[in-house]
Amino acid sequence: MVSIIIIRNTYGGDLYLRKGCFYVTNHQRAYAPGGHGVDYTDAYSCYDDMVAVKRYYGKTSDNPLLHIVVSYDYGVKDIETASELGKRCARYFDSQYQNVFCTHEADHECSFFHTHIIVNSVSYKDGKLISSWYGYMQQFCQFVAYVTNQKPYLTLKNKANDFED
Repeated sequence: MVSIIIIRNTYGGDLYLRKGCFYVTNHQRAYAPGGHGVDYTDAYSCYDDMVAVKRYYGKTSDNPLLHIVVSYDYGVKDIETASELGKRCARYFDSQYQNVFCTHEADHECSFFHTHIIVNSVSYKDGKLISSWYGYMQQFCQFVAYVTNQKPYLTLKNKANDFED
């Protein structure tokens, strides 16, 4: 079973977006970072790229990002496979949203690896905000199930802060 956690933080604003970009591009922990529509090799550039879209559409005060954690079951035994699965999962958003992602070795007991996907909340295509509504996220879960060949388990969380300082 693949665990998918959708984390929303509507209180973190600009700082939350900055922390998200830094967390996912942290080269000490991140394996095979990637992204779409952003410079994922540099946290400052990644952040600036996402803010530029928000400013262009005048949506700088809304929910800054959608943070997704995809934890693979124990059938995924190496980080290269987990990283490729994460890259494929992140592509779900490519047609409308900037995103940055990386894979980590798991530091808990439910899987060996997990992927973090940070999605800009504002579409570069039309300026619409991403929906974290359960139905939309269920569509993403079905895509992840197809990519990973694992049954998805979805959890939605609202948090005040979920990135390490």
